[in-house]
This record gives sequence, structure tokens and C-alpha cells, in this order.
Amino acid sequence: MLYMLDTNIISYFAEGNQNVISNLEKCMLAGNSIGISVVAYYEVERGLKYINAVHKLNDFHQFVSQCKILPITVAEMQFASQIYANLRRDGKLIEDADIFIGTSALVNNAILVTNNEEHFSRIAGLKIENWTK
Repeated sequence: MLYMLDTNIISYFAEGNQNVISNLEKCMLAGNSIGISVVAYYEVERGLKYINAVHKLNDFHQFVSQCKILPITVAEMQFASQIYANLRRDGKLIEDADIFIGTSALVNNAILVTNNEEHFSRIAGLKIENWTK
């Protein structure tokens, strides 16, 4: 199974959140794969560069070298645009980055690991787990 980490879960991991670390270890020991959307990659890296956290940036690069980085294709953007249209029509719109991350999880048949269940639960068919609890 592929578990895709949302930006906030990567941040919790970097901060040493024991629930996230424990769940990540269990997941990997069970033979599952860990994925990260290029969008989450961007969100984490831009934040670390902004605060000039060189050591944390190196740690992040070391961590993601063990993960599957999931690109966004044109077909995924087309799917994401339909999700956007549906959410906007329903008055339940979320940020574009969350739509892109959710779309990537759906297309890759992954479980999205996030602490933002409220937003991501708006995307139909998305499987979500929260490892912070």
C-alpha cells in the first residue's frame, strides 16, 4: 500500500511528533511505501528556505530520498480541475494545493496521511488517515 504524506504530517515528523514517527515506522516495517506529492515537497522546502533552516532542509532532503516523490501530470491536473469545479459548485472549496495533493493520492490509489481531515474529507473517494492522534 502507498501512504502519501501531507505537508503537515511531514512537519510533525520533523518536529519529532512521537505518534507520527511511530505510525511511520509501523507502516514501513509492514512493507508499505511512503510517497510525497511534489506539491507537499514544495510547501515544506519553501518554508525551510524562507526561515533559512539549513540543517532542517538537509534532514528533509535525506528523509525524502527514501520516499516516492509523486509528480503531477496533465491528466491529474484535468482531474484536479474537475474536483475544483465540484467543490466550488457545492460551496466547499479548499486551497488549490490541497486539491493537487488529494488528486495525487486518488490517482495513485494512496492513503493520504494528514491532520487536515476537514478539508480533505471534501474530496470524494479519498482515503484519509490521521497519524497525529
